[in-house]
Amino acid sequence: MRKRSISYAICFLVMVLGLSGCVTSNNNGDANVSDKPKISNNSKTVVDFKVTINVQKSQKAPKVYATITYMGEEAEKDIFHGGSIFFFNIYQQDGDFEYIGSMNLPLLTTTLIQNKPLRVDFNGIERLELGSGNYKFEAVANFSLDSDKVMESKIEIPVYKIEEID
Repeated sequence: MRKRSISYAICFLVMVLGLSGCVTSNNNGDANVSDKPKISNNSKTVVDFKVTINVQKSQKAPKVYATITYMGEEAEKDIFHGGSIFFFNIYQQDGDFEYIGSMNLPLLTTTLIQNKPLRVDFNGIERLELGSGNYKFEAVANFSLDSDKVMESKIEIPVYKIEEID
């Protein structure tokens, strides 16, 4: 009986050690060992829409873009919005820099294809000349589902990512 208990303990120990060797390490340090640019993102899903903000660090200025993905049951979905689906905002966490995006263009229609992300770039970020610091990059998806009842069917989905700029 004692030998059987010891055998079970040894088998259990071997399995635990064997499984621990299968765990992969996630390098969350600042060093980027590959040649690929480091991209970090954050996402949120509301109703049938997934919105993601992506921040790619760069030597000159970060590249920021947002995606929206329709994940409903229909093959495609029309959404209605001002000039862009997204407002892009930047808030310096350790300083006083603030950029608030705006839109004053007419109502536009965009057709989203089911499960296919639509990418919208934050154009002109390099002109803002961000200094060193911690920044909150925000993208707010702002759209409606009915062109006749824009305010009644309005959806806002904010996502943000905080990044340090060197």
